[in-house]
Amino acid sequence: MQRRISFSMVLMSTLIVLPLLCGPALADGLDTDTADLPPDGIYVSPRDVQEYPELERILDDASLRPIVQSALRERVGNDEIETFDAEFRATEIGMGLGPIFLTGPVQVRTSNRSLSTAGLFDAEIVSMSLSGAAPGAPIMMREDTQRASTGSTDIADLGGGLYHIDSFFDVFTELSVDGGANWTQSTSSMRMFLIPEPAALILLGAAALLVLAGRGRDR
Repeated sequence: MQRRISFSMVLMSTLIVLPLLCGPALADGLDTDTADLPPDGIYVSPRDVQEYPELERILDDASLRPIVQSALRERVGNDEIETFDAEFRATEIGMGLGPIFLTGPVQVRTSNRSLSTAGLFDAEIVSMSLSGAAPGAPIMMREDTQRASTGSTDIADLGGGLYHIDSFFDVFTELSVDGGANWTQSTSSMRMFLIPEPAALILLGAAALLVLAGRGRDR
């Protein structure tokens, strides 16, 4: 019996599969046509939350998206300093205030970056200054001034002008809800992994399912 797979079935299957792809199992980097940093992807924290007990706030489902078009790269000795704007999103579940959206500059130091295009590099977020609105009050976030947010970036040369980039950071943050007059440390770090942009994942999932649909018609 010949089976027909409609576009709506493919779309529905994609929407079902996509959350599974976006989970921790996907936290294995991305393929790209440039080795420049920051990578054109998004850093997500699928397992950790940021707790600020003094403020009675908890941030969940955090993500940080570098705006690569704004990136400036500077060599300092063998290291590279990458300065770029970023978008931070999370859900505030401590007081049930809902989603927050912050923007601002981020600066990363990648060790020994000038010595090689590809390789395993130690990295650290040396500064981050984000601000924006949350339901109920303005909010500001910065990289913890007392605890280092370290990580690593692994760049593999795939040949043909293509690269695979794995990257993560253990991020410590401080939060302010009074315009920066007072800052509260998070109780722990959140590990943020690099993954492709969600839009790219949707296209990838849809393409894979369309291939399966074609095979189904052939059979």
